[in-house]
Amino acid sequence: MRILLIGPEHDAGSVPPYLAVLAAGLRAQGATVDRLGSRTPPVDDRGAFWPAERIVAAADALLAGVDLCAYDLLSVHFGNNETEQLLPVRWAGRPRPPAVHHLQSLGWTLFSTQVVHRTLWAAVVDGVHRMDGLIYFGSYARQALATTPAARVPSEVAFMPTTIPDGATATAPSRQPPALRDLSVDDGRLRATLYGFASPWKDLPRLLAAFERMRRPLRFTLLGPSWDAPPHAGVDLAAAVHPRRRRWGPVQVTVAPGYLAAHQRLALVEATDLAVLPYREHPGFQGSGAVTDYLARGVPVVATDVANMRELVGDAGVVVPAGDPAALAAALDRVAGDRDFLARLRAAARRRAALFSPATHAIRSLAFFRRVMQGLR
Repeated sequence: MRILLIGPEHDAGSVPPYLAVLAAGLRAQGATVDRLGSRTPPVDDRGAFWPAERIVAAADALLAGVDLCAYDLLSVHFGNNETEQLLPVRWAGRPRPPAVHHLQSLGWTLFSTQVVHRTLWAAVVDGVHRMDGLIYFGSYARQALATTPAARVPSEVAFMPTTIPDGATATAPSRQPPALRDLSVDDGRLRATLYGFASPWKDLPRLLAAFERMRRPLRFTLLGPSWDAPPHAGVDLAAAVHPRRRRWGPVQVTVAPGYLAAHQRLALVEATDLAVLPYREHPGFQGSGAVTDYLARGVPVVATDVANMRELVGDAGVVVPAGDPAALAAALDRVAGDRDFLARLRAAARRRAALFSPATHAIRSLAFFRRVMQGLR
């Protein structure tokens, strides 16, 4: 099968790491995979979004350089703010093979929030609804679109895989960022982490409120871009930015802003005893990608019950109501204070690990691609 994998080819955001492991997984299953995508986000040197006309021109330039009909299937990927969301709009009326969209977002906010253009935003939504197939990363997204025209499109649920490639090796401690190197030292306290981009659906204020209510000691390290920027983090964490530390209740908090490559994420996961994922309800959020990196390596999770988190975590962690610091504190205290319970969660996480492997996701995606192709013949 000849597949054109459409999606960003830069290092910003959560979509590119997923595309790298998907491409490798599809090729391992015998597919021929080519890439088509933007080399930069649609922002200028100051971080301001391009005007709509420039984004449209960038989408047209991508399409001008490719013969869509040279492929058996188009595998389409974009999140909230990528140029690629315009490709299905701009290829309308052109001959093309079947197109399957992997839903990274439910909001597509580029033209609703960043560069307000209601006509283009409506066209992007219509483009999703006109796909020949949809792959959801959990049943939550399918249910969220159940009252839209997307419900009539053939679909499949395939959990997002870990974005740490098979065969990856962790960064040697001497080459790790200082905060990650510190985390690798086990001082007897439970090491909890959260990594990823600061975003409006990550509820740091309530996590810190939960820490204040805890009774058990814990080391918590927060890693990823923009956590040192209060408008993104939702709270001022300057006092905890490495090498400084700050305590909230009995919890020592360290913040390490900056992007982690796959080998660094592997080192992080290997040094983590417990992943903590405090999310809030958000219309564009359908589920965490970071959680699969933890679960695929047998690391248990404490998370809030939003989007598809309960479905992903299963019995490999504790899921509590969103917006309830007391419940979150109780869950963290239980895991930190009961090593037998933690061991049972680890065993459950190891049992679920195969659900999040790149191979599992690639096999499921390919099987769905074939069903879509057969249905359109």
